[in-house]
Amino acid sequence: MSWLASIDMKDWLVVIATLLSPLIAVQVTKLLDRRNQAREEQIKIFKTLMATRGLRLDPRHVEALNLIDVVFSSKKRTEMVIRNSWKEYLDHLNKFYHGESWISKRDELYANLLHSMANHLRFKFGKVNIKNESYLPLAYSTLEDEHNAIRKGILDLLDGKKNLPMFVVNLPVQELNPSNSRGSPRA
Repeated sequence: MSWLASIDMKDWLVVIATLLSPLIAVQVTKLLDRRNQAREEQIKIFKTLMATRGLRLDPRHVEALNLIDVVFSSKKRTEMVIRNSWKEYLDHLNKFYHGESWISKRDELYANLLHSMANHLRFKFGKVNIKNESYLPLAYSTLEDEHNAIRKGILDLLDGKKNLPMFVVNLPVQELNPSNSRGSPRA
């Protein structure tokens, strides 16, 4: 009788488990690391959009919006809701601006997008909180308005739509030399 025949099935299972357990542990660790990294990327996008929700022209805001399809790309239902909210918001942003109703719809769609992200990431934010509870100093919007006015003014000058007003304040006065004045007799 061979020694192989004397080994029970449970002993074989112990040997196989002993050999495979480090491999399984490494694979499980990699899977958990990928999941954690994906969640961290999603949280970063969400934080950026929350932090810049009053500054929608901020480059970080635009970049975060453009990364939604990449970072929320799984087939999970909650991530599909996020991507659909983003597409609806993007579609509205690409429509021609038509006053207050356009702004109101934009804000509603943006709140829906952030709310769907908050739900997916298990943050407790309501739509009202997202829409109304951000701090944006008046000086920011004043500064933005001034920058826009300056840019428009410079473009109007360069396009010839406006002239640069110039006012003469002081003209240099020439002193008359009595020897060179007209009408004096020459000797």
